[in-house]
Amino acid sequence: MAKVFIERVASFIPTEAQPKPDVSFVPMLTRRRLSSISRMVVLVSDQVSRDSRSNKFEPCKVTFASQFGEINQQLKISQALIDTGMVSPAHFSLSVFNASIANATILESNTAGYSAVFSGKDAFTTGLADCIAALENESCDTRTFIFADELIPEVYAPVAGVPYPNAVCAIALRLTTEESKADPALKNVDVTSQLAYLKMLHNNFDTAAEQAIAFLCAINMQRS
Repeated sequence: MAKVFIERVASFIPTEAQPKPDVSFVPMLTRRRLSSISRMVVLVSDQVSRDSRSNKFEPCKVTFASQFGEINQQLKISQALIDTGMVSPAHFSLSVFNASIANATILESNTAGYSAVFSGKDAFTTGLADCIAALENESCDTRTFIFADELIPEVYAPVAGVPYPNAVCAIALRLTTEESKADPALKNVDVTSQLAYLKMLHNNFDTAAEQAIAFLCAINMQRS
């Protein structure tokens, strides 16, 4: 089994100082259509697609995962159906689970391809496992993993099965099997071992986003 290294990492976790991701680099007409989760995914995807000097890497395949996906857009679709009995095709296309990663790859002109993983509370660990498995079994030596979840609508809080407000974050990892490409500060991070450790602690987390944030904290603590 080849060791997997982190080439680039990016994250966005809302704070009082920065409640929304800065996606001013996205054309205005496109930016206006992006949901909260799409904005987060577009931001972290763009950040890991560039080196430390902002030069673009060669595009690579992407694995995307989320527990709730475009849940706010989905609510708008449901409300439109209730109110009018009709749904705009354009609005529907923005509500599907993979809309955020589709937006990111379109904006980056990344035609390498992507997969989307939905496994509820296990979305982060399952998605990362899928990404690692693809690296080990395909000819490419680089692949990006992106996880994101936005704040669920308050109306769903009683039935969501998770504490409200839920954890919100977006994390992108550009992973590689080539040690020479690894971020020198993160070369000692064993991604596979960190994943296994998170799976052992499965019951300690209420959401996949909490697991993603724990993973991010763990790798930041190992920076050299």
